[in-house]
This record gives sequence, C-alpha cells and structure tokens, in this order.
Amino acid sequence: MQCDTVCVILAGGKGKRMRSKGTHKVCFPVGGVPAIVRTVGIFKSAGVKQFIIVVGTMAEQVLSTVAEVHPDVSFVYQANARGTGHAAGCAVDVLKAAGFDGNVLITMGDKVVQPAVVNDLIENFTQADADLTLAALPKDPVTTAGRIVTDAKGEALGIVEVADIRRAIETRTKISLPGQAFSGSEIEKKATRVNGSLYIFRAKMLYEALDSLQDDNAQGELYLTDTIEFATRNKCKVTVFDVANPNDLMAYNTPEELLKIEEICSKRQAGKRDIAAGKPKLNRGLFRPASEWLKMIETNSPKLQKALSAIYGKDPAVLEERKKTFADVLKLFIKNHSPDRLVILVRAPGRINLMGRHVDHRGGFVNVMAINREVVMAAALREDDNVTLRNVNRKEFPDSDFRIGELLGQANWVDWMDYINSTTVRQVLQANRGDWSNYAKAAVLRLQHACPRQRLKGMDCAMAGDIPMSAGLSSSSAIVVACAESALALNGLDINMQEFVDLCGEGEWFVGSRGGSADHAAIRSGKRERVARLGFFPFRVEKSMPFPKGMFLVIANSHVKASKSAGARDTFNHRVASYRLAEMLMKERSAILKSMEHLRDINPNTLGVSPVEIYRIIQRLPETITRRGAMRLLKDHHEKLEEIFATHSDIGPYRLRDVAMFGISECMRSDMFAEVLEQGHLEQIGRMMKISHDGDRVVQYREGWAVKFAPSYSDGQLKKLIQEAGNEDPLRQANADLWLQPGRYACSTEEIDYLVDLACAQKGVIGSQITGAGLGGCAMILVREECLDPLLSVLKKNYYQPRRLKPDLHVCRPVTGSGVLKI
Repeated sequence: MQCDTVCVILAGGKGKRMRSKGTHKVCFPVGGVPAIVRTVGIFKSAGVKQFIIVVGTMAEQVLSTVAEVHPDVSFVYQANARGTGHAAGCAVDVLKAAGFDGNVLITMGDKVVQPAVVNDLIENFTQADADLTLAALPKDPVTTAGRIVTDAKGEALGIVEVADIRRAIETRTKISLPGQAFSGSEIEKKATRVNGSLYIFRAKMLYEALDSLQDDNAQGELYLTDTIEFATRNKCKVTVFDVANPNDLMAYNTPEELLKIEEICSKRQAGKRDIAAGKPKLNRGLFRPASEWLKMIETNSPKLQKALSAIYGKDPAVLEERKKTFADVLKLFIKNHSPDRLVILVRAPGRINLMGRHVDHRGGFVNVMAINREVVMAAALREDDNVTLRNVNRKEFPDSDFRIGELLGQANWVDWMDYINSTTVRQVLQANRGDWSNYAKAAVLRLQHACPRQRLKGMDCAMAGDIPMSAGLSSSSAIVVACAESALALNGLDINMQEFVDLCGEGEWFVGSRGGSADHAAIRSGKRERVARLGFFPFRVEKSMPFPKGMFLVIANSHVKASKSAGARDTFNHRVASYRLAEMLMKERSAILKSMEHLRDINPNTLGVSPVEIYRIIQRLPETITRRGAMRLLKDHHEKLEEIFATHSDIGPYRLRDVAMFGISECMRSDMFAEVLEQGHLEQIGRMMKISHDGDRVVQYREGWAVKFAPSYSDGQLKKLIQEAGNEDPLRQANADLWLQPGRYACSTEEIDYLVDLACAQKGVIGSQITGAGLGGCAMILVREECLDPLLSVLKKNYYQPRRLKPDLHVCRPVTGSGVLKI
C-alpha cells in the first residue's frame, strides 16, 4: 500500500440502537477486541499506514480505547452530528489544510472487514484508474443499507437511502439521478446491490463532492453517499467492487447483530490452524551431503538397499528404477548448488482410490493404496525465505523461484480462505496459469499461514516425477505433499497425521479447486502391500487390508488430460455444490435428518430405517434446481448459498437427485468395501467397481458403439425402486438395495468408458473403473496375475494403436506412503 493513502474512519455517531449508556457503539468487543481497534488493525494489515478517526459522542472513550493500541492514529472532533457527509468533511478539512492530494479510504467504525476485501477494493480502484470505487453487497430482504442504482450498462448512477425511498413511495414523487428519474418502488425492484460503506476516492474529487452536498433529504443530513451521484454527474470514473461473501464486510447496529458477527468471527477463529514453531534437527539418518547420498546409490549401499526395499518391496527392476530417479535428482541438485550441501531426500507417491470416489468431503470412506510412480525431491535449507525449484524434466517443468513473504504479504493470519480468495492470489495464478510451481506454493504458503509465530526459511529443491499429469493419479497432490514434507523437515516443524493431511488439502485450494483431502491422506498413509481405509470428519486411518494375492492393478492412461482449467473447476465445484444443496433441502424436508452432519449419515443402518425411506427422502428433492430456485426454497440460508455459488460460475441447473443418489450409494459402497476386501470376495469387489464407475460414466459401449448413459431418478423410477425395496420377496428387495444404485455424478469421458468396457470384457479381469476426480485421466483394472499379459496386449491393440497413442500402462501393487528417506 502506498503512503499517499489516508484512511478516514467515521466514529462520531451515537449508536442509540445498541441500548448502552456506558459503551460507545464502536468500542463493543468483536472477538475480544474493541471493534474500532480491530478495524484499524485490519486496515494496517492491508498496508494502510495513515489514519484519521472522526469522533463525537463519547469521544474520550473512543480516543483512549484506540490510542492504547494504536498511538499513531490522529483524531478529529465532529461537534454536531449532521450525517456521514459532514463527518467525512471534518476529516477532509484537515487533509485540505495539509495540501493532501493522494487517495482517501473512508469507512465506519462499526465495520468488521477482512483484509482481502480492503486489498481487493484498492486493486479495483488502481487497475480501473478510477476516481471513486465503492464496495457493494448483495441485497437481502432485511437490510437497511442504501440501494446502489445502476444504468442499463451496469454503471453506478448513485446510492439512494431507504428513508428517501420510503418518502418517495409515500409522496408518490420521483428520485432524480443523473439522466433518469425513478419512483421509490422502481429503485427497490431495480437495485440488487447495497452500499457496503467502504469507499476509496481521489482526494480532489472527494473535496469537490463534499463541498456540493445538500441536506434536502428525508433525514435532513449530509449524506456521504451523495458523492457517488456527484461523481457520475461530473463524468468522473466510478467503479463498484462486489464483495462476494457478505461475511467479509459486516456492520452492526443492535446487540443482536453484534452477536451474529461474534458467531461468524468465532467460526473463523475456530477454523484457524496454528503450528508451533520449531528448529531443524540435523539427524544424520535424514541429512547428508548431496555427494554422500549419490555415492550410496552408485555403490549400492546395503543400508540404502534395505531402506528402499522396505518402501517398494524387493522387485529388482522397481528398485533399480527408483535408485536411478534419486540419482538423477541428486545430480541436478549438485549441478545447481553444491555437492557439500546437506540435503534430505523426500518422496511422495501417486495414489489409487479403489472405492469411495467423490465422497471424502461428504464424510464417506476411501479405500486407497500408494503406487510406485512418485515425485522425488532433494531439498536443502536456505537462510532466507526463497524457494527454488528445479526439475529433471526442465522442458515440461521450467525453473521457478518464489519468496514466501512476498506472496503472503500482509495476509490475514486468521482465515486462509480470505487469503486464497484475494486479488493477490488471483493475480499470481493468472500470471502463472498452469505452472507446476503453484502446487509447491500451495504447500509452503499454507504451512506458513498456519505458523504465524515463525517465519519459515526457504529451500533449494531438485525434483523429478513419473506420475502422469492430469491422469487422475494425484500428480499435483504429490507435489503438494512432497513440498510439505520438505518444508516441515527443514524447518523442524512437528505435526500429526491429521494436521498434515488437512493442511495439504486446504493448501491445494490455493490453485482454485475445492476438493477434499483424500488424495493427500492416501499419499501420506500408504503401506506396502496394504490398502488403507480412511475416514473423515474426523480424519483417521481406520485399518489397512491386505491387497489380494495373485492380483495386479493395471493403470491405463487414456491420454485425455484431466483439465485444471477454470471450466473444469467449475464442473467439479458444481457437483460439490449439488451435494450441498441437496443436503440442505433434505434436512429441511425430512424430520429424521435434522441431526445429519454429513451425507454419509443418510444410511439405513445409521438412521434405523429401510431403503424405502431413503428413496422417499431423495424423492422429496427437485430433480434439478437453479440458483434462483435454491434462493427461493432456502430462504433462511442465503449467506450459505452465496458462499456455495461463489466457488464456481453459473453453468446451469444443479442435478440434485442424480448427485445425491450417487453420493449416498457410494458412501455405502466405500463403507462395505473393506470387509469385502478382507474376506477376499473378488466377485463382489468387481461388482462394486463396475457400479461405482456407472455413476461416473457418460457412455456405454455395446458392440463397439457408444450409447449415451444417463440413469434417471424421476418420480416414476423412484416409485419403482420403492415398490421393489418394499416387496416381500427377499430377492427383489436385494436387487433394489441402495448400494446397487449408481446415481449420476458423470465425470468420466468416452475414452475412459471405452477402456473400462474393453477391460471388463477380458478374461481374468475382476473389475474396472475411472481413477481420480474425472474429466480425463486413467482407468484402473484389477486383474489376475496369469491374465495380465493378454490384457495388456488387448489394450495396446484395441485402444492405443487405433488412436496412434503411445501405450501408457502401469502395473502396480501397493507401496509405502510419503516421507523423508531415512537410513
């Protein structure tokens, strides 16, 4: 923030509605801190350095409350309370006298604002080269904030206060704005946004606007909001900055409103993660000179061989391949740095989720294994906070450097979501769209944000990886985990498994997606020759099951990249939004779900009901719903809806029944899977894999032809399921069981559907399904060992050769999860 900006805070009002004779409105505590003190601190954290606070009633209390924490703040006294415009004028008189000609931020002392909003407002003002930028909030039915009126082009004409709208309606007069006149009713209907009472002006324009104010309005006051109309009439440039989440810019007039703000702030604080500071422990089992590590590999050190065998098993080909990768990384590190630098060797494998797709963030189980395709790093501690990234495959992954402090800047240390939604992050991502280093930034910045009492030191990293990108094997998450492992070890930070998984999952939100942490959990918790059952809310590794003997998992890359573009993120986040909308509506419409916390709770065993009742619950949902329809049906949840809608563009109606059916049934399949795997029921495993994939598929291949696949959950289909599930015939009941319903999540592709159908037609194949989040990637195929080679031949002949694609088939069994290599 430049030093040519002054922040003016208006705190001269009486605040009668707070019903307190002894405490000024702005001195009431928010989160244990007086609101006005908190406001100054928030603006300082956004880079503002100069402040003028306008005081009036109880001036001494406001002055002493602020000065105790912020002694550098100036004060101006407003003798007569004649409105916000008059209060602002009191401060402006001081600025005029000093010859100030910079920018002026104006807000109210009762505002509770997030630093990201202040940063974004200033960015909007600067980039637009505006004379005035004001913050706007969505209009809700009860707000008394002034209505922002715009023209046909969406440009602001002015702000009209509610009192003046009422007067116009009562007197049947019109309100004049530049170029147009409106009735009070027209303004109420037309205005969809209201004044957030946060502005930034060019000083010269503000001086002229305040001099022009008149008190010919319903309250007989000088309105600061009339400066917008002045700016428009005089052809000044006015921009409106929309605050997507109303909780990021709040104010209070009554004790009840203050309590609501306290509740929101408490939730923010409760979500804060705080890692204790640490120091690196130079354990020789972890830290060695790069040249010494390389020599151990080249001389085939028995100690190293033992350590690698514990991770990967004893297959000589696999071990030689892994040693070569480590050697390549060490040579790259030595080339760019020094053979004598102490380094750690870190690895993070790709992962496969055998059962439980798209449900970790709904509380469902996942059943995962780590695979021997992975990201490998050699990392050394730096004395500054620079992070340097070098990759063996420099062509595809170019060199990248960043500074932790520079990227975090004056971040809000309470809320990670505010930071990642800020203009700063959006600009970083826009400037580096598709850059692999964004995933390294995600890990390191999340750790630093969670460790406010210690500035993390940077690191020099050399990396390599053989996990196919955008293939559903968590290549991106593996980078996040590898960088997190490195940063933790090098800075001596100690956190438990749950904290690690949560921080990695939240860190990856930095790149724009809003998924769960199942991938990171699978990468971290993997065990050789075992499949892990992971639970969520709270996160836990419940158990591990042996991978079936005599079986291999084949990963067949479709070569259709699972895009991380904005359009793909919109699709993924649209599906998650469908879940959330369905959950909210089901809770409202079904008494037995009032205590439901997660979608996984809609389960016959949990609720003590038959599948019939679950189908009836789903039947009460609309098949689809628009955003407007959701706002209409969920009138008491508008804030939550705005938060949901902010994660993605409006790409069409939400398919509530389809997605809810998939989630409910997939949660059941993921719950059943561990027992089925332990008992070795391969036929049942295969059936579950095929049904799960049907929930994602978009086409089905019949005699070589693609036929659209879209299961229907119309009233008629659900009525049929209800009849079958309630039938006295046990066989008909079993065939209508919930876990057998695929639902329709629809994140597969025609190519992956073809691979799945081709594989399932081959002898010895138990089952097949898509991997990862979808919209591209790989198919996983569980096959008997003796049928492996014929399967590989069929896939090459019938999928890769006709498409002139390089065969990419990886045969694997489970390996150990991520960590720092220790001898």
